[in-house]
Amino acid sequence: MEFELETRRRIYEQIKKSPGIHFRELERRLQMVVGNLQYHLQYLEKKNLIRASNDGDYVRYFVKDRSLSETERKIMSFLRRSGCRHILLQLLNNPNLNNRELSQAVGLSPSTISWNLNKLVKAGIIEREKIGRISKFTIIDPPAIAELLICYKESFLDTLVDGFIEMWEFKNPK
Repeated sequence: MEFELETRRRIYEQIKKSPGIHFRELERRLQMVVGNLQYHLQYLEKKNLIRASNDGDYVRYFVKDRSLSETERKIMSFLRRSGCRHILLQLLNNPNLNNRELSQAVGLSPSTISWNLNKLVKAGIIEREKIGRISKFTIIDPPAIAELLICYKESFLDTLVDGFIEMWEFKNPK
């Protein structure tokens, strides 16, 4: 019984620390077997302590007591994806980049960048401005994304996030 309580506490704390985390990432970080993790996640959901949210590609987990809005949960789902996170970091630092510029900056193929950009536009996180045959992209609410990156920086395990936060805090002192 005590082991189960400790296991559930570890799962809950990991979700609280990393809102929007998906199942496989939870499995890796907690080093748990699939069946055991599924069982405890279902229990925590049934007890209304966490909620699962399907973003179309992954089931993502959030704690119920966390005051993230629906928009913030949607943004966190994209920030949990490495490619989208790197695109958003580039657009925070350099608004109005096109697909080719983002591809070079992020180091992903133009088709992968395009796929991620289309998802971000459809979700209402970035906007596309067509100038002739070229599309330029900007983030709709940069402070909201920056705030989420800063608030949950430890959960991203990404040196690009660390570099962005240092630069953002330097440019925007409190």
